[in-house]
Amino acid sequence: MRPQSSLSFFSTLTVNGKTEHFSFCLDLSRSESFPSHRFSCVDDEFHADTRYSTYQVPHNAAHLQLELGDCLGYGGTGTVYSARVSNPLSDLPPSVPSELVVKFARLNRCRSLAREAWIYNYLDEDEKLTGTVVPRCYGFFTSKLTESSVECTTPSSFELPFELPWSVYEYDRDPHRDSILEDDIGKLVRPRTWKPDHIITKESSTWNSWAPDPDDPLVAVLLLEKGGQMYTMFDDKDPLVQEDVQLICEDLELAGVAHNDFRMPNLIRAPLATSVCPRHNRVHQWNIIDFNQAWPLDLSVENYPRDTDVVLDSDYQSGYFYGWQ
Repeated sequence: MRPQSSLSFFSTLTVNGKTEHFSFCLDLSRSESFPSHRFSCVDDEFHADTRYSTYQVPHNAAHLQLELGDCLGYGGTGTVYSARVSNPLSDLPPSVPSELVVKFARLNRCRSLAREAWIYNYLDEDEKLTGTVVPRCYGFFTSKLTESSVECTTPSSFELPFELPWSVYEYDRDPHRDSILEDDIGKLVRPRTWKPDHIITKESSTWNSWAPDPDDPLVAVLLLEKGGQMYTMFDDKDPLVQEDVQLICEDLELAGVAHNDFRMPNLIRAPLATSVCPRHNRVHQWNIIDFNQAWPLDLSVENYPRDTDVVLDSDYQSGYFYGWQ
C-alpha cells in the first residue's frame, strides 16, 4: 500500500522570517491549484479535458509552523528558501522532515505558482512520481498580505525592496501582470460534451482570470521537500550521473509531462528520504524541480509516438540545458 500523500498533511501554515530590514509573520491556508489543459500532438493544440481538473484540498489537517532560513535561489517566478519546522515533531506525521523548502511567488506570479502546484498534484496522485523523481510536495498556500504582520515602512508592497521573498522581480517589465502560460494562447479544442458543474478545470478556475492587485496583494507559497545542490558541469562529466538523469527524464516523459524549461538549475540532488523508483528499482540520486511552465499529455490517446517524443524530450545536455541558448 502506498503511504499517505504528503499533500494531505497540512491545511494551514505559519511562516516567520527576517531580512536585513524587515520581519514578518504570514498565516496562510491551503488553496486550489491551477489546472492545465491537455496538449495533443495529433493537432498541436491544447484540449479542454475534465480529467485535468483541480484536486481536493484538505481543510481539517494539521497546522505547520516554519522559521525561514537561507535563500537558496531566485528567478522570475519566485524565491526559494530553506525553512526549519518549529512545531514539536511529535505533533506532526512521522515522515515530515525537520527542514523543508518554501517557494514564494512574486506578487505578480501567484498564478504561475498555482500552475506549478497543480503539476505536483498531478505527479503525486496520477503518476506517483513525488518522492522518487520529484521532491514531495506539502501543499500550495495563499493569504492576503494585508492580513499578515510585516514590519516595514514602505506604503505599497509593489515598492518594497527586492529583499522580501514575495517582492516583484526588480527587472520585471510589467509588474502588474503574470506570465502567459502555454495553454493561454492559441486555439482551444473543446469536447462535444462538456463537464459537470462540480468539476473545476482551467477555464472555470479562479486562477484563469487572476491578475495581481497592488491595492490588495496576494502572497502564495509552495511547500516542498528539501533536496541538495544543483547540477554542475562537474556532475555533467560523470557517466553514472548521466545515466541516472536520463532515467528520471524517462520517468517524467512516460508520465506524459512536458517540463518545458529543463535546465541545469532545475536539476538537484535528490532529498535524503527519496524512495525506490518502482520502474527502475533504484533510488534516484537526482530530482527535477520548477514546473511552472509544464503541461501534460495523455499518452493513451496519442497516435504519433515520434511527435510525442519530440514534445516530451527533456533537452538534457542540449544547449538550452546548459544555458547556451
